[in-house]
Amino acid sequence: MTELVQPWDGDPVRLRPCPPWCTQGLHFADDEVIHAEDGFHHCGPQVAVPTSFRMLANGPESVVKVSLKAWVSRLNAEPGPGHVEVQFATAEYDTDVYTELTPGQARAVASALLQLADTAERAEGGPG
Repeated sequence: MTELVQPWDGDPVRLRPCPPWCTQGLHFADDEVIHAEDGFHHCGPQVAVPTSFRMLANGPESVVKVSLKAWVSRLNAEPGPGHVEVQFATAEYDTDVYTELTPGQARAVASALLQLADTAERAEGGPG
């Protein structure tokens, strides 16, 4: 079942089917003002990885949030390519500190993180 939305400036629009990984039931709230040319994101599951860093001494723990997203440029358009979003946030709040990576860029970042983690563990006498 695809979502039917009513833009204030045109006829109802049936959104194209979601990518199989999209976890959103609805892409727009009932009271949201929608324009026929508006775009939106398909969003997949989010993984929050806790860190030991706190942005403020008494603030909440920082986390790295990772999720899948695909931009749809206007209501009746097909979803664009999927990207991996990486966000630096806190356990309580999202932030504007994020980037979207192509699958290839995400693999390159993951590879670099694994290499650096191995080097750090070897320097500390840990596994690796």
